[in-house]
Amino acid sequence: MATVNATLGISSSNALLDSINLSLTNTLTTTDPADVGRITILHSGPTELAAASTGAHYVYIKNISSTNSKPVDIRTAAGTAYGQIATGEFAYIPAKVNLGIEVIAIDESVVIEYAIFKKA
Repeated sequence: MATVNATLGISSSNALLDSINLSLTNTLTTTDPADVGRITILHSGPTELAAASTGAHYVYIKNISSTNSKPVDIRTAAGTAYGQIATGEFAYIPAKVNLGIEVIAIDESVVIEYAIFKKA
């Protein structure tokens, strides 16, 4: 078993009527193996990051392409899009059992970094 510390911070002084300043941290218990990498994803077809058979898992994805690149759709392995990240944006997703994760670039190839941690 291993642990992953996840921290989320959200703050703004002008997005809402009142200022907001949230900082949340959680220690997640994971099992081997973790999968971490940097890949180029295509716009001609999806790239599977985690198969549906992966089991419950946490997925981190960041679009690290150049400043003029296109966004990346985040989809279930069945092809249903539920998120999109532009250049420099990231997503952290707790995925349930039997939910595979795939990504596809919009209009041009895009470089992403990712990490997949299996839930213990």
